[in-house]
Amino acid sequence: MQRIVLLFLILSKALSGYSQTDTAFWFAAPDVSSGFNYDRPIIFRITTYQQPAIVKISQPGGGGMPVQTISIGPNTTQSADLTTWINNIECGPGNVIQNKGIKITADNKIAVYYEVNAGGPNPELFALKGRNAIGTEFYISSQNILNNVSLITPLPFSSFNIVATEDNTNVTITPAKNIVGHTAGIAFSITLNKGQTYAAIATSQAAAQHLHGSHVVANKPVAVTLADDLLQGTPFSGPCEDLAGDQTVPVNIIGTEYIAIKSTLNAPFDKLYITATQDGTTVSQDGTLVTTLNTGASTELTVSNSSTYIQTSAPVYVYHLSGVGCEVGSAILPKIGCTGSSRVSIARSTNESFIVSLLVQNGGQNNFLVNNVAGVITAAQFAVVPATSGQWYAARVTLPIGSYPNGSIITVTNTSHIFQLGVMQGGILSGASVGYFSDYNSIRATASTSTPSLCEGAAIQLSAETVISGTYSWTGPNGFISNSQNVTINNATPVNSGSYVLTLIVPGCGTYTDMVNVIVKPKTVSTVNQAICEGQTYAGYTISGTYVDVFTGSNGCDSTRTLNLTVKPKTSSSLSAAICDGQNYLGYTSSGIYTDILIGSNGCDSTRTLNLTVIPAKTTSVNAAICEGNFYFAGGANQSSPGIYKDTLVAQSGCDSIITTTLSVNLKPSPDLGQDKNICGTIAIILDPGAFPSYSWQDMSTFPTFSVNGPGKYWVTVTNNNNCSNTDTIVIKNTALAPSDFLRPIDSLCLYEKMTIFPLNSYPSYLWSTGSIQPYITIADPGEYRLIVKDKNGCTGSDTILIFQKTCPTGVYVPTAFTPNGDQINNIFRATVYGAAKYFRLEVYNRNGELVFLTTDPLKGWNGIIKGVPQGSAVFVWQCFYHLEGGKPGFKKGTVTLIR
Repeated sequence: MQRIVLLFLILSKALSGYSQTDTAFWFAAPDVSSGFNYDRPIIFRITTYQQPAIVKISQPGGGGMPVQTISIGPNTTQSADLTTWINNIECGPGNVIQNKGIKITADNKIAVYYEVNAGGPNPELFALKGRNAIGTEFYISSQNILNNVSLITPLPFSSFNIVATEDNTNVTITPAKNIVGHTAGIAFSITLNKGQTYAAIATSQAAAQHLHGSHVVANKPVAVTLADDLLQGTPFSGPCEDLAGDQTVPVNIIGTEYIAIKSTLNAPFDKLYITATQDGTTVSQDGTLVTTLNTGASTELTVSNSSTYIQTSAPVYVYHLSGVGCEVGSAILPKIGCTGSSRVSIARSTNESFIVSLLVQNGGQNNFLVNNVAGVITAAQFAVVPATSGQWYAARVTLPIGSYPNGSIITVTNTSHIFQLGVMQGGILSGASVGYFSDYNSIRATASTSTPSLCEGAAIQLSAETVISGTYSWTGPNGFISNSQNVTINNATPVNSGSYVLTLIVPGCGTYTDMVNVIVKPKTVSTVNQAICEGQTYAGYTISGTYVDVFTGSNGCDSTRTLNLTVKPKTSSSLSAAICDGQNYLGYTSSGIYTDILIGSNGCDSTRTLNLTVIPAKTTSVNAAICEGNFYFAGGANQSSPGIYKDTLVAQSGCDSIITTTLSVNLKPSPDLGQDKNICGTIAIILDPGAFPSYSWQDMSTFPTFSVNGPGKYWVTVTNNNNCSNTDTIVIKNTALAPSDFLRPIDSLCLYEKMTIFPLNSYPSYLWSTGSIQPYITIADPGEYRLIVKDKNGCTGSDTILIFQKTCPTGVYVPTAFTPNGDQINNIFRATVYGAAKYFRLEVYNRNGELVFLTTDPLKGWNGIIKGVPQGSAVFVWQCFYHLEGGKPGFKKGTVTLIR
């Protein structure tokens, strides 16, 4: 299939400068069915604006993907293919806390979307919304007209996926329908750390069981992704199976006015799903009251005209199901009250048709530029949006491949108005992707400073983000006032430190404020009185005097210092001393003359000469050896471990006399007669303790080995070359007979059968003629099989069994009736297979030709129930495809009667 990307970047009337941009994004990637590789590749598309960006993609929870660092130039789009780590990124399975959350950061503003199955038949993009995606309360949006297909393995499902942005985040989830591990309507709580994810996955492919109206509340900010995998392209049939989804926004971001632009989706046609967050919410479409909703409830609206206007009495979510042909995509719509963009950049990623959808307030229709060129988008291409009293106009414009080739960046700007913009690229029957890229939040005043901390005399720089139609004013410390958007305060002093408040006024929207703090650090002047010793240096000076220096102070600013420096002289002395060997005097242990530099009474260096005499100690050395377990007195105690031990006495000279004992410990020999045992039959056994210089058995014999013919207690004492001895003992218990006759003598099996052979008794060990050491073996061929066993007495025996081949029926038998009445007799309709099945498929149809049962397992059958409803007496048609080992592929069909 060719690829369709329906990039509905329908950007509401945001008064910020660009589309959905930020420097930090959080995302939980949904688990998409891997059948036919429909879940890959997975790619992040990252776009910069006038500034380059260093972008990092990471998993703060430690999910296993290495940090990806990307350098992107200005006005450029770059792709990050993360398919290698797809199993570390997609948030499946359900009801499990995982470390799969993605965080994307940049040093300048960027726009990001996540694309699944790019270039394949199951594509979708998820527009990342930066700070606008982060919140503490969400209601889940979904469509309820299209089922997830049920013939793909693994099965696709509807889901919502949560990622935490902080540690110890408590999340309470109330599912509107059953999800994996939890029942509809029953709230439960989980705790997530930063970067951890939780996937709430539906338990059914049925559209009616999708998760719209589910409620998510957290005590710290989280982000939520919606996904609806492999949707059937129409409610009934069709060749299209397509992924839909979006990153949603929290309750505080939604509004009461929305405009949707119709796509080219066939039946069921474009649908809007309105989800209320307050009781008694009224919903109007194109000026006509449609319904009233309570909290968490949803209603479905059809987009019949080229555009439609939705108005509600309280904030709601609007979820747009759109697409091309029977291929679908979906996204959360942004509100239109004071939101949108004045400039949007998109990277074209296909050679297929490329259409932009535009929404602008009256007066802005003729002020569009495409890549700074006028006349590509004109006022004649716009039509008024119904029920907006001519205030809003919408248009769709095709941009040809010749002028805007694949891979190029297309930038749309409006010189006078904020606008919404969507992109559709692709063709029919090739998969659709939908995403909205405008700033979903209301206008904000954004104040910044490049000089939050500066030194006295430097200039303060204050900046405000550009908002078309906005007017700016600043107030600050020391009576500061300015009506400029960007402000410079030259020659700042500490009185200019404090908070600077930006006030932004946007006609028709309101007044907004923001604040930045600035600290002006003073220059300092100080006087230092310092004394140093002769030969030392202070601040680079070695001579007494007064010095004036200018340097960087502790606050990072210039500091003037006056230094009054005094240099003090050094002193010298000498002394003599005597010590015993092993002692220490002033840190010295050997005879000699030592010169030391000390601190004198004036705090400066003092030179001391020491004449030291060391009287040697008398020393004696002793070597001793003991056997393991014995003792020797040394080092003032009985010793049992090898080592060097010192005993210190007082010699005639008054100094220590040292006796050094070097003690070695010889190991005992280790005779080993083995474990106590029985003698099998009348066979004698030989007791062998190992090789040693001498032996002494219990009968005083001195042979290296001893022959045992009966039960009793036997022992031997051996001596090694170090004259150390040790004893070992063994008890010979009663005699025993070897096991025998523990296999059936003969048996038989069919050509296609397998048989499990096992002994009539259990034993500690087994060895079959096949090489297996298991208690039993499973065979498929006739012949003689032998088993050798060892019993608990250590006696070994063997036995054989002869397996003959017998003639057995072959083929497949299918019954003509069954009675699923619960009596455990003929309750299940299944085929009986005589032989080993290489391939098997049994299908059952009702009289309308609808498939009611299918299995590829010969052991499974139909219980007479369709979609949970037991069927009455009736006749059903079946057909069976099979291929048995050693035979040709076969086919049978017939009828079966269900009898109640």
